[in-house]
Amino acid sequence: MEEPMSTAAEDAILYRRSHSGVARGRAAGSDPRTFWVVQIKRQNASVKEWRRAFHELVGRVIESPGVILFDAVEAGVPTYLVNVIAGATGEAVTNVMDIIGVSQTTFRRKEEANEPLPDVAGHRVMGFLRVAATLRRLLEESGDPEQLRDFDLEGWVAQWMREQLPELGGKTPAEMLRNPEGQRAVEQVLERMRGGLPA
Repeated sequence: MEEPMSTAAEDAILYRRSHSGVARGRAAGSDPRTFWVVQIKRQNASVKEWRRAFHELVGRVIESPGVILFDAVEAGVPTYLVNVIAGATGEAVTNVMDIIGVSQTTFRRKEEANEPLPDVAGHRVMGFLRVAATLRRLLEESGDPEQLRDFDLEGWVAQWMREQLPELGGKTPAEMLRNPEGQRAVEQVLERMRGGLPA
């Protein structure tokens, strides 16, 4: 069931939409918060629009050097990223909060104050995007454009994040997003799956 986006999140997206910076090709020393800028309608965004915004962010992760990703997370991950992930994957907002490890109370407080997510949750959002970026890169390297076009990247990643994997000691990929070592372990599992990615 789709949950409505709060007014604070809508306002934040509108603010980011009107922000003058553009994440791609920005000059050194510019505001790292522009990494998170997405253009999306204030109300009633379609799944296609959410997915376009999500794909844009995943593309930035693929294209950006590590220092840009570091700076973007350090500058603060906006709360509306929860809505972008939820809208793109079809997951409930509360499920995305569980994946990134933020309580509803904390999320609402941060959202209403127009403050970024807590640091740990911000790192997990970046970890989620990095997993999606790794999967997209592996699909692109497979040389089968039809597979990439027809593949539900967002849905697959959201479902896979909740699977207990023997390669992760029975933990889920979502649990492993808690720290950089866990994030690397999740990316390594995906790399080893290279030949057996679902069609």
